[in-house]
Amino acid sequence: MAEDDDPTVQLRPSPRPDLRPGLRPALGRRVGRRVGLLAGGCAAVALGAGGLWWLGRPAPPAMPVAAPPVAILAPPLLDAAGLLAQVPAGPMAARWAANPLVWVLIFPDLRSQGRAMNRAAALLEKARTPRDRVLDDAALAQAILADRRTEESWYFGHNYRASELARFQALAAQGGVALNPLELWMLEQVARSRQVEPSRDAAFITLPAAGPQLDRATRAAILRHELGHGQFFTLPLFAAHVMRSWVEGFTEADRRDLRQFLSAEGYDPALEEVMANEAMAYLLYTEDRRFFDPARDLGWADSRAERLRALLRRGAPAEP
Repeated sequence: MAEDDDPTVQLRPSPRPDLRPGLRPALGRRVGRRVGLLAGGCAAVALGAGGLWWLGRPAPPAMPVAAPPVAILAPPLLDAAGLLAQVPAGPMAARWAANPLVWVLIFPDLRSQGRAMNRAAALLEKARTPRDRVLDDAALAQAILADRRTEESWYFGHNYRASELARFQALAAQGGVALNPLELWMLEQVARSRQVEPSRDAAFITLPAAGPQLDRATRAAILRHELGHGQFFTLPLFAAHVMRSWVEGFTEADRRDLRQFLSAEGYDPALEEVMANEAMAYLLYTEDRRFFDPARDLGWADSRAERLRALLRRGAPAEP
């Protein structure tokens, strides 16, 4: 098959997919043929006239071509190594090969990640910020300053359901809050996820590219932690197991210590699902002790942390 006849649509790892137009149907080949023989010289004249008539006849009009359907292309499927290998010049979207409902937004640096995600974080899970309205630029800057952080360091990774980000969009519109171009790009990916898989609520996690604050080991730790959240958001049985473990398997003292740690990290301790989800991701999927050390951060012996890890693993998926 020639290259121009190949109907396969190639997926390209870009934030705005370049949709290849549909192939134009080939025109049917004319098969009619003039038949009939005339005698003598008249036959030759008739044949010549017929030939002139055929050559002078205008070409048949092209068959009407229906406009190709608009294709919503899913971003590429990449495993963890493939995700970590991406070094985009601008934001890009990918999906995790082990669970395509987990969308990974990869940013060229922490600043662009913060520009895209911090305002949503303020609405959805940050402590000391409102849950019923979206902050404007001045209020967002003040909230970050109050946490003694910067736009780049408010979070190193983000994780939300598509439905939560859609709510963020609706409240921003309701409040007349102008969103920046990176936030609008992020919301385009949310809309895209709903076209790719209309019946499911995708998870959105983020991964910043390597930079002065992020070596390869740090990026790998961020990705593994965030993939754990992706599984929580998209695997209902796993989420139910985590919530049940949090309520029934963790002691009140366990929950109190984790709540204090997570509150210090900037999470709203009143959000019970956030507390359970983060406790799971730190205990199961954050082995890098620069980020989480039960002895340092909770005052726990390793055996106490291991008991809770074993409890969570009973209902955990094989990956990450």
